[in-house]
Amino acid sequence: MTKTNKVLLIDDDEMLNMINKRIMQKANYAENPQTYLNATDAIDDIKETVQTHPGDLPDAIFLDINMPNMDGWEFLEEFEKIPGQLVNKCKVFMLTSSIDPRDIEKSKSYKTVSEFICKPLSVEKLKILNMLSGTGTSK
Repeated sequence: MTKTNKVLLIDDDEMLNMINKRIMQKANYAENPQTYLNATDAIDDIKETVQTHPGDLPDAIFLDINMPNMDGWEFLEEFEKIPGQLVNKCKVFMLTSSIDPRDIEKSKSYKTVSEFICKPLSVEKLKILNMLSGTGTSK
């Protein structure tokens, strides 16, 4: 599997972020994924990066739906307001415990969402994502 340069994990479950980070490292998907416990901090950091270092935007974002303050849908609304040429290189993966068909359909209405993944994340799921969407980039 080719390694993805910059990955964000956005989930309000700290333990799950730690587990997913280790899974990504074990799968050689990402060396050091950056974790966020809330979507507000993540979108604020992304917007700041757009202003200061637009080349440092993430290659992939793994985003939970159900979070306090700002949920995954609200994050996507803000993320898609960022100029397209900057966010087009970033693939968003909805990583959620939701199996609601309405959530799956809703995720398809966002141009930046590449896949809808049901938790738990696994090495096998990352390998499939890498093959399907080519998220890995050669180092």
